[in-house]
Amino acid sequence: MQKLSENISIILAASSILLLITLFIVMLVVAYLKRDLKHLKEKENMEADFENQLLQSQLETQEETLHQLSTEIHDNVGQLLNSTKLLIGLTQRSLPEPPETLLMADDTLGKAIQEIRSLSKSLNKEWLQQFNFIENLEAEISRINAARGLQINLYRSDTLSMKASEQIILFRIVQEVLQNAMKHAFAKTIEIKIKEDNRLLTIFIADDGTGFDEAAITQSVGLLNIKHRTKLLGGTVRWLSSINNGTQVTIQLPVNPSTP
Repeated sequence: MQKLSENISIILAASSILLLITLFIVMLVVAYLKRDLKHLKEKENMEADFENQLLQSQLETQEETLHQLSTEIHDNVGQLLNSTKLLIGLTQRSLPEPPETLLMADDTLGKAIQEIRSLSKSLNKEWLQQFNFIENLEAEISRINAARGLQINLYRSDTLSMKASEQIILFRIVQEVLQNAMKHAFAKTIEIKIKEDNRLLTIFIADDGTGFDEAAITQSVGLLNIKHRTKLLGGTVRWLSSINNGTQVTIQLPVNPSTP
């Protein structure tokens, strides 16, 4: 009986030692994994920081280039066009009956000057810093309706609680959605509804185009770009579509009402 008790004690002691060794090994493995994970996160953070710094440098360089280009267009090209329009006006007044081609040239030149002014404005850094999503979307819709003969209807909130930089990204998202509806779905009518409520901005875009198989979302570069840009703003995007039944796109973004 005493021998049995001694054997049991030895077994228990050996088991305890093995358990301690096992726990020690597990702790070592966990510590190694934590250190490896920490190192990996630090590496990812460094890479992300480098990419952000690189992107910021690229943006600053592009902004400076665009500013110079904007000034060049406004000061030189714009002035040349204005001078040409002035000469055409003088010629018109000197003729008893100006030919139709001259009148058309004057009208076309006037439109070109307006386009140059719009382009110069859009390239200006200060303009980008004061970018207004609603105003630019309305201008884009007017341009598309006039140029393509489409019918785009907009129902919107008065203002958006978003920074100008965020509004630029949002504008690119909506632009991409509209381009997809026109170029790929051959839509004739598009409806856009914009509503901001309870710190949530919802943009609903529906078209009467050909639609698509929702499985194609993972294969379309354009749709993936929309998804990526929406994610940058902390939001979500959903598509509801089927062949020959049009497409509905719902974009939801968190907003801060205190944003100027």
